[in-house]
Amino acid sequence: MKSAEKIYEHIKALPEPAVLEILDFVEFITMKIGRSESDAPRFRTKRLRSLRAARGIWQDRDDLPNFQMLRREWDRAQGEGS
Repeated sequence: MKSAEKIYEHIKALPEPAVLEILDFVEFITMKIGRSESDAPRFRTKRLRSLRAARGIWQDRDDLPNFQMLRREWDRAQGEGS
């Protein structure tokens, strides 16, 4: 039995909402596979632009922990424990 046939046998026993969720996933995978290699640089550029736009958005927040200080304390504690 081929994989697609096995999947179909499982799907036949599922309720409709679960089947719709599976269909959504299959369409997503199909779209993902369908992207050509030439699209990859465009998507990478878009992702980088989004990351750059978000850079520093929390720099002026004083309600967040100081992660550099926490890391130094962690490293110091690890050094004392060895």
